[in-house]
Amino acid sequence: MTKLPVAPLTQEDLLRILHRQSQAGSVLVTAGLIEDELEKLLLSAGRPLENRTAKDIFGAMGPLHGFSAKIEIAFMFELIDQSARDDLQVIKSIRNKFAHTTRYVFFESHHIDHECRKLSNWRSELGNEEVFRRRAIGCVNLIRQKIDALMFAKALQEEPSITEDDE
Repeated sequence: MTKLPVAPLTQEDLLRILHRQSQAGSVLVTAGLIEDELEKLLLSAGRPLENRTAKDIFGAMGPLHGFSAKIEIAFMFELIDQSARDDLQVIKSIRNKFAHTTRYVFFESHHIDHECRKLSNWRSELGNEEVFRRRAIGCVNLIRQKIDALMFAKALQEEPSITEDDE
């Protein structure tokens, strides 16, 4: 069997590959952060749970393990609006396209460009990476604001408990 010659990898080639891989890493970390914030939102909205129960719900085999399930439950309980739900589903789709491939994927790839155009903040004058980053930050901020509002509302509802010693 004859081996075909392989062109040497130039520094420019390496930098281009690393830049594209940093895009994938950025997408994966960003989506992970959003998914973690959604989990905190759901935990903030519900009754207090023991750690074991929370692990059963959000853990590897739990009903709310997946990003999509967290998005849909947050929407169902009116913790996020339709626009946030739609954008979170697109962010999840972009994450999946970067994560589940054997090819180099980058924001200029046709299938990533197609998804980015679905984001509510998409503008032709912005690059896809910038659109993704801005919308992801916007979603995190919306989720964190809702968590803060829920925590504040719960704090106002709490009444001091009366024990037998107080009587």
